Amino acid sequence: MSESGNVKSTIDAVTGLVKEIPVYQDLLQPSVREVGKGLHTVAKTVNIALSPLGALVWGYDQISKFVTIKVAEKLSHTPVENIIPPKLNVAGPALDALRYIGHDEALSDLYASLLATAMDKETAESSHPAFVEIIRQMTADEAKIMKLFLDRNACPTITIRAEVKEGNAGFDHTILINFLGDDAQCELPDMSPYYLDNLRRLGLLEVLPVYGLHDSDGYSRLEDGEETQKIILSISEESEYKPRVIRGGVKISPLGSLFLDACIKLKKPLSESSPTV
Repeated sequence: MSESGNVKSTIDAVTGLVKEIPVYQDLLQPSVREVGKGLHTVAKTVNIALSPLGALVWGYDQISKFVTIKVAEKLSHTPVENIIPPKLNVAGPALDALRYIGHDEALSDLYASLLATAMDKETAESSHPAFVEIIRQMTADEAKIMKLFLDRNACPTITIRAEVKEGNAGFDHTILINFLGDDAQCELPDMSPYYLDNLRRLGLLEVLPVYGLHDSDGYSRLEDGEETQKIILSISEESEYKPRVIRGGVKISPLGSLFLDACIKLKKPLSESSPTV
């Protein structure tokens, strides 16, 4: 059998794990017609708002095509003899999850990498079943943040507090916490503190409120940023408060490192990964 045939037969075996599940297009039951006119109008509006979601839910054909193209692409640098059927407790849930996030390129790419890792006997042990559920609970922006740790173990963050000046009454309060900046190019950079908290909850990152990295340039970029300076200025303009910037950090956890290996790192071509003779 040719190399391409070997890869295709293996991927066909993976896509065969997925059973097409009907998607209910009509989300409202006829009983809605019996309710009051006001509720009927709201229900009709809700139905219109939800109707585009039907097109986003992938069926068997879309998942099969995705696996055949995307996963095969990620396995293109894997020796044919290394390609194996993936563990069912990884492949089954991963393919099912694609039904709902296949349209999101950033997240579906994580699943493609996970499946490719699970299908290479040299890396299969890294494909932990928990990663399927972890990706399911991530946003595309959080996937971007994780990619920051491909070439570093930690990233600087800052927290800005408004502290009561000596002699004044009041309470210290935090204005900005664990701000990461825009290195990750998130669509919603202001959400980064919440993204970090979720990635910490998932066990991928460790958030350290007070942590001095040897990265003065990184801290300077955060402290001199336009948004940061606006916050510092607004606190300074209040007579009873003074701003305080606390340098912190976020570092990759052991589980996060395994996640990077299984779901994010790209496989190198054989010519690059093999030692030179």
